[in-house]
Amino acid sequence: MKKWLNQEAIDVLCDYYYPRAKWLQDNVNWGQLDYEGPEANEIIDDPLMQKIDIYDCYTRNAAGFQNVLQDLKFGSETPKSRWHDSRRKDINKWNNEITWGLSTWFFVFMCHRITGSGASFENDHGYRNNIMQYWGTQFGKLGVKEMCEDLVKMKANQPIFTSIGNQPPAPKKGTTNVDFMTKELPPLIYRFTDWLLYEKIDGREMKTHKEIVDYLNAYNKTAGHRKFNFQYAAFSMDCSDYYPTAVDVDSHCYLGNNAVRCMQKLSSGYSSDEFMDLLRERTGGKPKDLEDVMCDFVRFGQNYVPRGNGTFDHIPNDLSNNSGWESGWRQRQGEPPELNNTLPI
Repeated sequence: MKKWLNQEAIDVLCDYYYPRAKWLQDNVNWGQLDYEGPEANEIIDDPLMQKIDIYDCYTRNAAGFQNVLQDLKFGSETPKSRWHDSRRKDINKWNNEITWGLSTWFFVFMCHRITGSGASFENDHGYRNNIMQYWGTQFGKLGVKEMCEDLVKMKANQPIFTSIGNQPPAPKKGTTNVDFMTKELPPLIYRFTDWLLYEKIDGREMKTHKEIVDYLNAYNKTAGHRKFNFQYAAFSMDCSDYYPTAVDVDSHCYLGNNAVRCMQKLSSGYSSDEFMDLLRERTGGKPKDLEDVMCDFVRFGQNYVPRGNGTFDHIPNDLSNNSGWESGWRQRQGEPPELNNTLPI
């Protein structure tokens, strides 16, 4: 197939969106400035990116679906502590005392991904229905056995999954995701930890993102389960985020559906690795981070405004980015609720 690049769209991604997302992450998301402060108004000058706080990341560890893992790993030093209320800060004080071993951390990472990463894109983004956020307070000095018991107990009493595209289907008929996490995941994680640390591939011990996904999906295949492509890919990148001596942070990764959609809009004839190398050269980013940027760039091109729990009810249906680019994607501003202006009798 002949290779082709949508140069206009690539320029918008690399020269308009990416530097603005980077500035917002460094100075607002992880900084002390405001989305609509004078500095942002001058440097960003983009209504969508300033009013909808999901366009503020250039590294995946700053995205909302990473919030719980950041809180658990860093406790009171989590990068987003400025946004936390007193309750969240108290939880993170408990997280300072966590004593989990490596396999327990991997179990927590995977449960977080399988239950949907707390995704909502609204004011509870990263935390919605998520029970892993409390495991530091409950089981900080305990382990997988207690966590499995909690999964079963909490599933019987409340929602523990989110459904914004991040939750996998049931592994197979008759096996729920809770069944998988409590019965199959612990021994799989123990084997994975040994493989990650001690087995060599082509003479090297450090693994790549794709090798981790392939290893885990090989288990799914032998067990007769569906593949967990998205969840295992996210998990592989979590591993390199927090354990970069075991997983190559610069290695290529598998792309999620939105990232594939982005690549198809911006190019044709390129493999995902070839296209990622082009973006890496233009931005200086890592593949795992650019994959997340590509997903957000699709939403940016759609002028996506989350509508659900009322977080963005005040946003009109014509909010748009300021890039001047016509993406051709279906627009997703949604409709704010109609105000009831009827006077009471």
